[in-house]
Amino acid sequence: MSPGTVAPAVDWNDRLAAARPEEFAELFHEAITEDFGAVARLHQMLETASEWCRAHGARSSASELDALADRLTDLGEELHLVGEDVGHEMHSRSHRAAAATRVSPTVSVRGTSVIRQSEAPAHFPPPTIRSLPRSR
Repeated sequence: MSPGTVAPAVDWNDRLAAARPEEFAELFHEAITEDFGAVARLHQMLETASEWCRAHGARSSASELDALADRLTDLGEELHLVGEDVGHEMHSRSHRAAAATRVSPTVSVRGTSVIRQSEAPAHFPPPTIRSLPRSR
């Protein structure tokens, strides 16, 4: 995509709000940190404004805009990390949900509990106690 074909921020908001859990992290990453994401577009705008100010003698404003662009770079990195965290959380959440919906090893059959032999707890005989030889 080129800057002229970038979807407006409202479209990203709508897409994020309607996203399925498995697609949210990727959409968030695209909306925030991709080359034409919100952070990159705002950063480019700040750089352009800074250059304009510098070219027109507003050096103090240019410096302030440069400082904001630097802070935005840091914020972009933090947002990227949050996006990764969301992805990890959703991934682990879906695994926990999938594990919870699997058939339990204990299946109730007409009021009785049946445990598959391979999943039954192992019963070990009590340990044999031997006395140690004594030295005289």
